[in-house]
Amino acid sequence: MTSNSPSSSLGAWLTLDSVFGAELMVRTGFDWAVIDLQHGAIGTDSVVPLLSAVQGAGAEAWVRTQATNYAQANWALDMGADVVVVPQIGSAAQAREAVAFCRYAPDGHRSWGPVRAALRPASAPRQRVYLMIEDTDGLAESEAICATPGLDGILIGTADLTLSLAGTVSDVLGGATFDAVRTIVEACTRHGLDVAAYGGSQEMTTACAENGIRTVAVAADYEVLHEGAQAALAQARGSYAAQGARF
Repeated sequence: MTSNSPSSSLGAWLTLDSVFGAELMVRTGFDWAVIDLQHGAIGTDSVVPLLSAVQGAGAEAWVRTQATNYAQANWALDMGADVVVVPQIGSAAQAREAVAFCRYAPDGHRSWGPVRAALRPASAPRQRVYLMIEDTDGLAESEAICATPGLDGILIGTADLTLSLAGTVSDVLGGATFDAVRTIVEACTRHGLDVAAYGGSQEMTTACAENGIRTVAVAADYEVLHEGAQAALAQARGSYAAQGARF
């Protein structure tokens, strides 16, 4: 969906090498889930099982590649990913090269070999390509990046964008970051692209909604696991503390 759509598309972020964990996340009701090869504890051997788990649970399966590994984007599409996300795009030239690896001739130079993707029904939507803008270089070239033929969307890396702008990630909700976010959203709107981002908190998700970002990854699996475990342990300790127990 484009950035001026009134609807929302809410996703999960998968960093753990667990098919069961992926199914638990997706069956909560998420529309899509990102399999993170850049920062997640996931190897390429686990991609196909995770794709099967996510798609089998009724959600779109996205794959974020390792930085500027365009051949890996080609491979993820061959394995049947609905969307590939290529991070750390800092120029229009990089954008064109990344997208070209994901499109067959005459639109690009993706190598023929769909393998698992050949199982996709003829009625399935075209596999999509998102690029990440996440530093001042990408911000400066956001208009040209968004004009890349064959591109479907931009995923804004708000943490790295904040780091690039301010030298720290402590103020990701700050004015400088969201001034930059609005610049990117406006470029996406002009070029008919979807714009996505990572939420991770109610505050960030609200900020995304207020700034025209309708495709948002709500939470990561490791965060849900950690926060759920913390809450359960705190509740149990509270129950025993009420009885005078010590820890």
